[in-house]
This record gives sequence, structure tokens and C-alpha cells, in this order.
Amino acid sequence: MTAMPAPRPERRSTPAPTTTPRPRLQPVPPRRSRMATIPFAMVVALVLAAGMVGLLVLTTALQNQTFVVQKKQAEADQLADQLAALQSQVADARSVQNLAVAAQKLGMRPNPYGAQIVLPDGTVVGKAISVTGVEIPSVRYLTPEQADAQIKALAKAEAERKAKLKAEKKKAEEEAKKKAEEAAKKKAEEAAKKGQGR
Repeated sequence: MTAMPAPRPERRSTPAPTTTPRPRLQPVPPRRSRMATIPFAMVVALVLAAGMVGLLVLTTALQNQTFVVQKKQAEADQLADQLAALQSQVADARSVQNLAVAAQKLGMRPNPYGAQIVLPDGTVVGKAISVTGVEIPSVRYLTPEQADAQIKALAKAEAERKAKLKAEKKKAEEEAKKKAEEAAKKKAEEAAKKGQGR
């Protein structure tokens, strides 16, 4: 094998230059890659202003909702107090004392000689005797006016008892709050002393 040089490519003749002149080159204007300072500042200011207004509107709406919730809670507490008062009245109406007063208003008297009915078969045990109202001398019979006065006095005493309990509860809560504030104040003073000692 022999190494022979590769033939050179032939040069082509270049065409003769034409007589038309080349177009004149002009520099390309530089691209503006940044916003101008004033419009940019205005956009930022508008965004900040919109954010502040939105935050203000949101805060106002949340405060309004808080007031509504507090109002509804106060109404719920008031309704709970009314419910407790009504339940107390129902319990008082079911009491033995009120039952005796209601029976006396209907003209009933206690009967120490009453007969009893056995419910499964309906047999009567004992002999029923009518009473005149003097069989039990220790029982005091009230007139309807006296019974109403007694019921009102009992209701008043119960209301005073509830008011007293509520006042005591409020006083206890205030004392607990005062103690907590004193403990927090004492703790803050101790922390301040420790901070000054260092």
C-alpha cells in the first residue's frame, strides 16, 4: 500500500462583483429590559394600597363577626337562665308541698284511713272512710289566699337563694382572677429582679 496525497479540489472562480451597492448597516437600538422607575413605583404603591385596604376590610369583617358571636352567646346565656328558672318552677310545682296546696284548693283533705287498690286485679284492701278534715290535728289547712301567699314567699326565697349563689360565684371568680393577676405580677417582678441581678 502506498500513500499518495489526495488531489486538491479545484478552485472555482468567484463571480465578478456586481455593481449594486450593499445595504448600509445600522445599529440595532438596545432593548429596554427594565421598567421605568416611576411606573414601577406606582405599581408597587398600588399593590401595597390594595393590600392594606383588603386587610382593613378583612379585620373589620372579623370584628363584626366577633360582636355578633358575643351577642349570640349573651342571648344563649340569658335563655339558659330562663330555662333554669322554668325548670325550677316545674320542680317546685311537682313538689309535695305544692301538691298538698293544690289538693287543698280542690277541697281534698288528708285521709289517714284510706283504702288501697291492688292494681293487677283491682281488689280494694281496707275500708274507705270519708273525712271531715279534723282527723289529723297537726295538719294546718290554708285558705287559697294563704296558699298563694305561701307559694309566692317560697318563690321569692328561691329567687333570693339563686341570686345569692350567683353573687357568691361571681365573687369567687373575681377573687380567682385577682389572685391570678397578683401571681402574674409577682412572677414578672421576680423575672425583672433576676434580669437586673445579671
